Amino acid sequence: MKRLFPILFSVILLQIVPVSTALAQAERIANTGSFYSGVGFGMPTDIFSPYSMGMGLSGVSNYSGFSTNIANPAQWGLLAFTQGSLVTGLNHFNAADSRGTSQNTRFGVEQFQITFPVLRDRLGVSVSVTPIIRSDYRFRSGGLFEPIAGTSNLIRYDFEESGSGGVNRIEAGAGLSLTNNISVGYAFSANILSISNSVFPQFSESQYRASPFDRKTQGYGFGHRFGLYAFTGPLFRSSDQLALGATVTLPLTIDAEELVTGFRSVNGNRQLIDFNQNSPLRNASVKMPLEINTGLTYNLNRFTNIVAELMMQRWGEATYGFDNVQQDFFKDRLRTGVGFQYHPYRSNQPGGFFSNFKYSAGITYDTGHLKMNNLDIETLTLHAGVGIMSFRTASSIDLSFFYGMRGTDSSSLVKEDIWGFKLSLNLAEYMFVRQLFQ
Repeated sequence: MKRLFPILFSVILLQIVPVSTALAQAERIANTGSFYSGVGFGMPTDIFSPYSMGMGLSGVSNYSGFSTNIANPAQWGLLAFTQGSLVTGLNHFNAADSRGTSQNTRFGVEQFQITFPVLRDRLGVSVSVTPIIRSDYRFRSGGLFEPIAGTSNLIRYDFEESGSGGVNRIEAGAGLSLTNNISVGYAFSANILSISNSVFPQFSESQYRASPFDRKTQGYGFGHRFGLYAFTGPLFRSSDQLALGATVTLPLTIDAEELVTGFRSVNGNRQLIDFNQNSPLRNASVKMPLEINTGLTYNLNRFTNIVAELMMQRWGEATYGFDNVQQDFFKDRLRTGVGFQYHPYRSNQPGGFFSNFKYSAGITYDTGHLKMNNLDIETLTLHAGVGIMSFRTASSIDLSFFYGMRGTDSSSLVKEDIWGFKLSLNLAEYMFVRQLFQ
């Protein structure tokens, strides 16, 4: 276990860019994430703290002294130990529309975080890297056209478009404990937009030459996030406690540039051509929305806690200056969920094998950030998780599973069944300290 920390950094250097790696191919949609991540500049990525991801919740009000919390900067003011976490995940998509079905799988590193106290239980800091918007897709479209008006010879055309990338957040911040029950936090972030798209046209007649081209969108912007965490107790019994958490992520604007390039034959030579060099749409703004995330945690006792969360994102005010048609699909997003945890390992009485773990379960509902063909692209997800606790160190491993349904296959849209798992390796400070007595 003492050698895991350098291994952790090796994995980060090798895998954090790109954030995700495709593993499987599909019949119609290959090497992709969600079909809907191809709209605008991608689909928002839900960020879970390792301690609460088995409930499918961010953990904005859920506190653990031995696991990092990425959801609420205010909790960094309660740190007593240096902590690190690495989260990997596998996501499998079964997609269907009126024309057919497809399957695809994505696996990769999802987030990395280190937190450490400056003043124990008073002032702590955090550094993290995580994707907040993801665009991974491939789809086909096609049709027929008449090369000469009035002729009966129709030409078949097909366009295959694929994209990857999104917005990655590199964040650093601090939390401060104001009193024994109230703490606040602030985080500053650099948000890097990088999306690559490739378009491959094909025609049924050879006299129509296919001219593939690439589109790359890049830019960056700086963001700000604020957090509050408070708890009180006892309320109804001697061992219960109520905790409240809230964060506000301010809107940010990314000044982006879009390059459209492709190889063409010029005077018999193959050259890379910049198609939109003088276009007024070469530069545009991408605005990410305001986010408010709130949570309430009720600890019945040291073994059981119940959590409820509500997050709002103002996607109706987001902008995508490169395509106003796709921007019009944006709408405000609400995500809500409830979950519970059971901690039998905290008992002082010896138990059986299954009493050595932490158990979690939850359900979430997401209205989605898109409205297409007058329908909200909604998602309903079930979650379950187990935590493997170490009794010799403060470290742990959290494993969570989820199954969800998104969208619909009516109105020329796509329905997705989604399942997968997340694995978090959580390391705490005193696992690296040599024991004085054996």
